[in-house]
Amino acid sequence: MKKTLTVVALGLTMVALNSPVVMAAEQWTVSLCEYTKADDKNRIRKLLSDNKVNVRKVYDNIQCNNESLIKFAMRSDAYEVGAFYVKQMPAKALVEEGLEAWAEANGLGASPLVNDIKARIGQD
Repeated sequence: MKKTLTVVALGLTMVALNSPVVMAAEQWTVSLCEYTKADDKNRIRKLLSDNKVNVRKVYDNIQCNNESLIKFAMRSDAYEVGAFYVKQMPAKALVEEGLEAWAEANGLGASPLVNDIKARIGQD
């Protein structure tokens, strides 16, 4: 009986400890999306630094309004933040995402970020 109670208590402790971590991760991503929309590069840099996160490592896992960070920045006219993301990502990842074609298809072909993407992948 004591053994079962200990196992249950340990299990509940594990669940309780993991919940704040999940909530913190969700809040972190919401903040990243909010700062992107506000075109606040300084706050994004601080958020990434405080959480010891590299954009390259989390880029594929974070979406804002079901779009990648760069697409969301384009749609939000967040040039400074979008340019920051473009500089942080490898050229190969930018090509694979098909950002130029997506921008043209969504009426964002005139976005200054398209020029930054072209420069980054070497199509200048």
